[in-house]
Amino acid sequence: MPRTQFSATDLKQLRHQLDRWRQCQSGTIRLPQALWTSAATLALTHGVGTVARTLRLDYNKLKRQVAAAAGALPLAPVSFVEVQPPECMAQAATLCRIELCDRAGAKMTLELPCDPATVVGVAQAFWRRA
Repeated sequence: MPRTQFSATDLKQLRHQLDRWRQCQSGTIRLPQALWTSAATLALTHGVGTVARTLRLDYNKLKRQVAAAAGALPLAPVSFVEVQPPECMAQAATLCRIELCDRAGAKMTLELPCDPATVVGVAQAFWRRA
C-alpha cells in the first residue's frame, strides 16, 4: 500500500491503515494530506466527532478539513419537490404542524388547520418575505 493512499469509504479500514502508518513512523511527523482528505470525506457521512474519536485525530483540525472538503464539493441545484397531501388530510378537522426554514437560517413552526391551501399559502409567504 503506498503511503499516501487511504480509504475514504470505510471508517474501520481507515483506522487500520492509520494505525499501520503510525507504527511505521518515528518521532513526530505530520499526517499526510491524503489521510485528512479521507477522514474529512468520512466525516461528512459519519460526523466529525465520531471520525475524530475513532481515528484519534484533532477534532478542530478535522472540522476545518471537513469545511474545506464541503466547500470543494459541487452543490446540487436547488429543486422543488411537490408533496401531494393524502385525501384524508383535506377532510380532517384537526391541526397539522409545519416547520419551515430558509437559507438564512430563519425558522418558523406553526399549527394550522389541515387545509392544503392554507399550508401552501403560509409556506409561500414565509419564503417570499423580504
